[in-house]
Amino acid sequence: MIQRPWTCIWASVLSVAVGCAEAPLRGEETPSRVALALADEGCDTETSTRCLCVGTVGDAAPRLEEVGVDLDVLRKDGWPCVRGDFDQDGAPDYAFPGEGYSCNQSVPVRVLFTRGGHVREVLALPREVSCLQRYVPMASSQGLVDRGEGNATWFYQFDGKGWLVTSQRSEEN
Repeated sequence: MIQRPWTCIWASVLSVAVGCAEAPLRGEETPSRVALALADEGCDTETSTRCLCVGTVGDAAPRLEEVGVDLDVLRKDGWPCVRGDFDQDGAPDYAFPGEGYSCNQSVPVRVLFTRGGHVREVLALPREVSCLQRYVPMASSQGLVDRGEGNATWFYQFDGKGWLVTSQRSEEN
């Protein structure tokens, strides 16, 4: 079978076009990937308020810096975090308390939702927290719990659009 020259030309044009479609436009930055892991994979974010995440947060960096997350400390040593799947999409999500996090004072929290190793969305919890953990109620989606200040325990469930917040007196737990 003899191949006609125009067939080769079209094949070359098509391969260049496909390659260009996958590349970012000139001046456009490729989104940074999220690369996070628990510093101690044995740390259970459902029972501990002291788990640390280590790595990089990609395009979420400015939103985490807003609350005082030190990105160098996060990358090298680890920063307090709660890993879970709060939007139930199968990809890990991470809740990062802000600077000064301890069970002795309340701080703002940013929750980083990921998909395919990239930032999908970063949302703030609607109130500051002091003792943050992953919450897994029976037959329901994962959420966050703040067993913190005063006589109340606060629960945060993500409904796909925002946070549903409920509280109950701590003695009722």
